Amino acid sequence: MDEILLNSETYHPKESDLPCLVTYGEGSGGSHFTISLVAHLFFSSSKILFITAFPMAKDDFLKQVGLDNPEVSLVNSLEELGVNKNKKVLILDSGNGNLFIEVAKALEDLKDRVVLVKNMEVFKSEVIDICIGLDKIILSGDIDACLNKDQILNKKFETTVIFTKPATSLSIELPSLEKWSGYLSSDNNSGIVKVQMK
Repeated sequence: MDEILLNSETYHPKESDLPCLVTYGEGSGGSHFTISLVAHLFFSSSKILFITAFPMAKDDFLKQVGLDNPEVSLVNSLEELGVNKNKKVLILDSGNGNLFIEVAKALEDLKDRVVLVKNMEVFKSEVIDICIGLDKIILSGDIDACLNKDQILNKKFETTVIFTKPATSLSIELPSLEKWSGYLSSDNNSGIVKVQMK
């Protein structure tokens, strides 16, 4: 698992840091940070539901938690959900927003899981509608490109992490950021975050 640094010290994310918004442009490090964040939550015993628009993020997560980890299940249909619903991590078919909507309705422990929607700007508004009602949510992607960014901005996030200054106002004063670094802002912590790859 890659190490997350906050102000050059090891950062241990917790479920109490959620809901979390991570916004970034391509090639800024925000994508890898998001996956590392979820990997840390996994190792601190969180149950997770995970959807991303593209399979590279899924591969990154599996690399950090173990390719053959028995607690992780790839779910491509409701039938597969039925067999695997008690697994600690459910990774949905990449880009399949309709499956996410079906799984969110069918999953009895949805509110107990950390729900990651990565590349949030790619998914239709029904996916975001579900997420806005959840507490243990991580929304990750380009806030400027989201169709329903006003809805996202109206949600109170415990933690906001910015890797690329968005055109959308987030009411956070950003310092100058080096490549692969972001700025984390929460009630309990603030400062420069980066991932130190193992």
